[in-house]
Amino acid sequence: MKTTLRNRKLEELNWMEFKRLVPKKTDAVLLPVGTIEAHGVTGLGTDNQIPLSICGRIADKVNALIAPAVNYGITKTLLPYPGSLTVLPETFEGYVAEVAGSLADAGFRRIVFLNGHGGNTEALKNVTVRLYRDKRTYSMVIDWWTLCSEEVGKVYGHAGGHAGTDETALVQVDHPEQVRVQEYKKEMVSLAQPGLAAIPFPGSIILYKQDEGYPDFDPAKAEQLMTAICAKVEKTILDVFRRWQTIR
Repeated sequence: MKTTLRNRKLEELNWMEFKRLVPKKTDAVLLPVGTIEAHGVTGLGTDNQIPLSICGRIADKVNALIAPAVNYGITKTLLPYPGSLTVLPETFEGYVAEVAGSLADAGFRRIVFLNGHGGNTEALKNVTVRLYRDKRTYSMVIDWWTLCSEEVGKVYGHAGGHAGTDETALVQVDHPEQVRVQEYKKEMVSLAQPGLAAIPFPGSIILYKQDEGYPDFDPAKAEQLMTAICAKVEKTILDVFRRWQTIR
């Protein structure tokens, strides 16, 4: 059941407000997860900003609080680019598992990892198993770019790419000042090819299909995409929540 709250951000609630809310009015929490890495002409924190933007738009609709983001993740092929940061996979998995376990101890029985970075996916899946085994807490991982690939195709007519069409658009909606259009050059783009593994990857903008996924700087299309993606993520979470109720 939807509950309207003064504030959905966990870190901005005081302990007395939290006590009144969890788990009585909600036992669900969104945990944004990303990393710091090169993203063409958008900020190094792109993978953190997009999940936060999505969470802010859907939290009220799925009746969940928003936990502070886990901003440091597993960066691999783009690590040599200036400013990119990483942690070891085992460090990341252990830390996120402890954060999520503490959220469970605080009263949350449903945890949604809103992931912004592909390098984190396998570790997050492992955390969901640990959460149920150790805390009997239900959880899910949402990789928004994979879940919403059809929405990208509907708006732009083609697939997205790392730091390409979809990511650039979603950053542009809430952080237009971080999209440095004047610095964009096609030489920054490289195609991911089967059989090729390179560190550093030869482009900070990565296409997954030939000639599909280049950055698009149209603000109207960006807003359209954000709306479509949030609707899909919201619908997916609510469907999983509903189905979980039949298991409890």
